Amino acid sequence: MTENPVRDTRVNYLLALVPVLAFGSTLLGIALWESGTRFDIQYAAAGSFCASCLLAYLAWHRPRKDIVSLTTPLYGFIFLVTPIDYYSGILLQLFYATGLTILVIRLHYRFAAGAPAGSGAELTTGPLRDYVESTQGAFTGLDAATGRSAVMAFFAFAEGNYRKTADVSHAGSCHDGTPAYVIRAFTILRQHAELLDKNQPRPVTYLKFLPDDSPLMAKPLPSAGDPDEEFEAMMDNALLLLYSTAWYGSPENRPSLRGAQPFAMKLLEG
Repeated sequence: MTENPVRDTRVNYLLALVPVLAFGSTLLGIALWESGTRFDIQYAAAGSFCASCLLAYLAWHRPRKDIVSLTTPLYGFIFLVTPIDYYSGILLQLFYATGLTILVIRLHYRFAAGAPAGSGAELTTGPLRDYVESTQGAFTGLDAATGRSAVMAFFAFAEGNYRKTADVSHAGSCHDGTPAYVIRAFTILRQHAELLDKNQPRPVTYLKFLPDDSPLMAKPLPSAGDPDEEFEAMMDNALLLLYSTAWYGSPENRPSLRGAQPFAMKLLEG
């Protein structure tokens, strides 16, 4: 499995920068005020506004979107432009900085923050775990970019965002070094997502996995003669193959993937 320690370090620095900006700006404002520099104290909230924008940026790039973190720039802007007296302003800014710190910790631990690498044993015992473990050998040395694309495609589809699913799947199928069976999963999912986005029926001809892909299928393909059932089975298998791709290609997103087990199980058992 391929990890990206440089990216992880950068993200950790950005996470740490949120409370530094939020508290630092307010403390600087206090220092300037005490030194005799008088100004409208709400401007000391500039750092908190920048911190909230940074928090929203980090939240936006998580597979699971934290709505609370995404909306913090609105409150940061209000605090920045609303006149208020010195003591009330300082107290409000310190409370807000504390809130941003709590949110950044929550984002780190609850919304796809770094998870230790491991095996399918971290999944709940059952058919899904058995399937993911059975495919481990197929994803040895998988590129991290492919893993992240699989994460985004899976969650976009689960959230019903079919336009994004199609776009991410197209990008995922274009990564250099992506195994052919993963490319087929991306392209099959893209076709289904585009049809769902436009509310179009099943086409007469549609993309399929190859017979050689059978060992990697979570669900057996139905016998010829029922195109509707086969069409749906292709989509379910594409999603489940990408779930396993995400599990091994993007270990830092395993907390979110564990949270998505009910949806994956529904696909597997449906």
